[in-house]
Amino acid sequence: MSDDPFATIAPFYDLEFETIDVDVDLYLGYAERVGSPILELGCGTGRLLMPLAEAGYEVIGVDSSPSMLERARVRLDTEALDSVRLIQGDMRDLSCLAEHQFRLVIVAINSFMHLLSHDDQLAALRSIARILDNDGIVILDLFHPTPGLLSRLDDRLSLQGPWFLPDGSRVDRWSHYQLHPAGQVVETTFLYDVTNPQGNLSRASVAFLTRYLHRFEMEALVSEAGLELEGIYGSYELDPLDDGSDIMLVVAHRRPAPAEL
Repeated sequence: MSDDPFATIAPFYDLEFETIDVDVDLYLGYAERVGSPILELGCGTGRLLMPLAEAGYEVIGVDSSPSMLERARVRLDTEALDSVRLIQGDMRDLSCLAEHQFRLVIVAINSFMHLLSHDDQLAALRSIARILDNDGIVILDLFHPTPGLLSRLDDRLSLQGPWFLPDGSRVDRWSHYQLHPAGQVVETTFLYDVTNPQGNLSRASVAFLTRYLHRFEMEALVSEAGLELEGIYGSYELDPLDDGSDIMLVVAHRRPAPAEL
C-alpha cells in the first residue's frame, strides 16, 4: 500500500479542479491587501499557486503528498514560474519555515478537514500562528455542515465526469460518502473508471477520511491557537455566513501582544 494516499487521485485531480477559479479573486484581493510572502498549505497540484505567482507574489506551497507536488512542479515548469517554492510537509509542524513571517496563509477547499482530531487541528493552527506576520492573515475554506448538505451526502453514490486524458481515455468517477456524525467524520471512497481509446476499462480506487467542523468549534480553535478572528463568511464574496451557506470561510490574524504597563 502506498504511503501517499493521494497517489491514486493525483493523475485525475486536475481534470476536475484545474478550471475551478471561483476563489481566486478572493485570494488575489487579500494578497493585494497584505502582500507577500504567501503560504498555501495543502497546495495540491498548484491550482492557486499559479495565479498568485503570475500576479508577482512570492509564494510557497506545502503539501504532504509527493504525487500532488510532482504534478505541481510540472505545471510550474511548463509556465516557467520558477519563483514558487514547493515543500513536502505537514501543516501540523511548520518548523521548516520558522525563518519566514508570512503575510498571507491559505488553507483552501477543505484541506483543513484532513486533520481528524482536535489536537491535530490545534497543532496546525498554532504552527500557522508562529509563522504569521504580526499584520498577516490566515484564511481557511471549509465545508459548511448544514443538516441539508449532510443529509444529501450520507450513503450516496454519485457519478462525476466524464473527463478526458491527453491520450483520449475517458475518466468517470464514482463517489461514495458515509457520514459518522458522532465523530463528525466523512468516509469518502472514489472509484476512477478509465476507458482507453480501444474500449478497455480499468478501475482505480481510494478511500480517505475527513472531519467537518462547525462554526463555534472553529471559533474556539482559532482562539485557543492564539489567533484572533476577523470574520466568518459564507461565500467567496464575503457574504455573512447563514443557514444556506455552502462554505464557511474563516479569516483570522495573530492576536496582538498585551500592551506593557
